[in-house]
Amino acid sequence: MPQSIAPMRRAASASSTDELRTRILRELRDDGRASFARIAERHGTTRRQVTQIVQHAIDRGLLRITVSISPDLLGHERFAYLQIAVDGPIAEIREALVAMPETTFVAEISGSFAIDAEIRVGADPHLRETVDRIRALPHVREIRLHLYESIEINLYSPIRTGGAGMQVDDADRAIVQHLQQDGRASFRELGDAAGVSPSGARLRLRRLMDRGAVKVVGIPVRGNLPEAPTLGVGVQVTSAVADAIARVRELDPEFLAVAVGGYDMILTLSGESNDDVLELVDRLRSFPEISRIDSWANLRIVKEQYGEGDRIITSARRAQPSPL
Repeated sequence: MPQSIAPMRRAASASSTDELRTRILRELRDDGRASFARIAERHGTTRRQVTQIVQHAIDRGLLRITVSISPDLLGHERFAYLQIAVDGPIAEIREALVAMPETTFVAEISGSFAIDAEIRVGADPHLRETVDRIRALPHVREIRLHLYESIEINLYSPIRTGGAGMQVDDADRAIVQHLQQDGRASFRELGDAAGVSPSGARLRLRRLMDRGAVKVVGIPVRGNLPEAPTLGVGVQVTSAVADAIARVRELDPEFLAVAVGGYDMILTLSGESNDDVLELVDRLRSFPEISRIDSWANLRIVKEQYGEGDRIITSARRAQPSPL
């Protein structure tokens, strides 16, 4: 084989493998318990290859398969996005934000703000107290806070449902707790953990998922994936927010929230390359419903733990959280 052809074939093969890996991991983003056999069938490969790709991603720390819990069942009542300006080293602030149970997302970002965070809190004055704790951290110079009126899209967590009539017992809690450690645990393993039969565990998990109480997801560990760019975008609209939401959904954002404050909406765009993300931003700018956008690159994402927690409550006992 001519030497000039061999590298081309190897490059084409590597590109094909990378594309397959991307498609398989995207399937797990939508359903962390998706059948490997069905994924293989949809993408023209073998179950063994799917298993190898997923296990390799887990072993390298590039993927976590876990369960995300509805904000309602964790007692979260208010949601906010913080952009934080600093006047010194960022490490101590970053570590403190990551350690806080109220933060679900923390990233070092480009622009005039050095770091951002999403926080989820309980009833007042939890929000004010949380922001005060962040404001007191060394080198924090300014905090810009945006309240979420609603979360419209979050690929890695159930969105708020109101939890009407949702009852959760000890067996449900045991199943969720086990899924936090192993999102693909078998129904026999879940049943053993909860003290019920495998079929009982299957029915309980299906009920929780159908009611929007939990979602099993494959979350990319993007601190180890610098080649997968994500962009935060603050949006102001020219028309009704509902019209703008419909247009933004065309971009398939990872996250979309209606906000109160400096932005009408806040979203996260992602792609396999910078060109992918730039194309999405161009499309966003072209929508007549959009009047202005601000964007910032997530240079390093250091925490993504949407809907994870060690306490779960029922709608009937919201004031008295029970241990998960």
